Amino acid sequence: MNSSDINIFYDQYVDGHHPPGDGFLGHFDFLLWKDLQKDLSACERLQRKPFYKIALVSGNAIYQSKSAQIPISGYSIIFSDPLSRFSFTTNDEQFEGKYCVCSETFLRGTSQFSLGTLPIFQSRDIYVKPLSKVRYDDLMILFEQIQNEHRSAYPYREQLIRNRILDIIHYVQKLDEKFYKGVTTTEESLEERLLKMLENSFFDIGKDKILESKSPFYYAGLLNTTVDNLNKVLKASRGKTTQAIIQERIIEEANVLLRHTSLSVKEIAWCLHFLETSHFQNFYKRQTGVTPIQYRTA
Repeated sequence: MNSSDINIFYDQYVDGHHPPGDGFLGHFDFLLWKDLQKDLSACERLQRKPFYKIALVSGNAIYQSKSAQIPISGYSIIFSDPLSRFSFTTNDEQFEGKYCVCSETFLRGTSQFSLGTLPIFQSRDIYVKPLSKVRYDDLMILFEQIQNEHRSAYPYREQLIRNRILDIIHYVQKLDEKFYKGVTTTEESLEERLLKMLENSFFDIGKDKILESKSPFYYAGLLNTTVDNLNKVLKASRGKTTQAIIQERIIEEANVLLRHTSLSVKEIAWCLHFLETSHFQNFYKRQTGVTPIQYRTA
């Protein structure tokens, strides 16, 4: 939908309220059935536009997709991706609906994540999920949060709206076992495994739990790889060697111990696997430009 189409749609069918000049990445809008029902042909044209659409509805209607006619009644939520083509009809005067309409660019934001990889959008057809009143009320809270944020002046509302949309998607995917049964998560990268291992090694460091090792060879061995390979991976992703990342983590932990415990410098050196206090003091000053005592008393 180009900007002219959008302006015409809002002038004629949504009380003349155009989408705000919010500077969002991509297109997002929040629509109500009470506006769309003024002209069902306009509603149908909107459905054909290349947007992701999520509708939370209450009442009786019929969706006609490329593969089936889908009657709905009571409470339902409907998902469609930009390639889905369908029509919609209802004679229910009490029908109500709230709609999130957004582009791939908006949903992706600044990340490389694609909504098209989520199971709920992979069939290239619409997905309709009947809801209990409790589930409907849960989702209504999220839709109303989006509706409120959409017109708010909060400078980070784009991120909040995007997060709430993802909350809605995952809430519904969890209701349908077919979306996650047998699905395996992507294997962690070597970098991710190292960082997680470091956090586990440094967790709850103290006099009763000292750092096992600060050697790159130690961590490479635990990861069943070589230091050279680990360095290659980390240089490509972070521009740093394994040793540099370990040293940064040591300084981070030393700062916590210096500022937030009563441990002496000698005790902190021992906790961080320095056999001599002077070695720790020299290392700390090389990395930070000050001594441990200067940092503690600053």
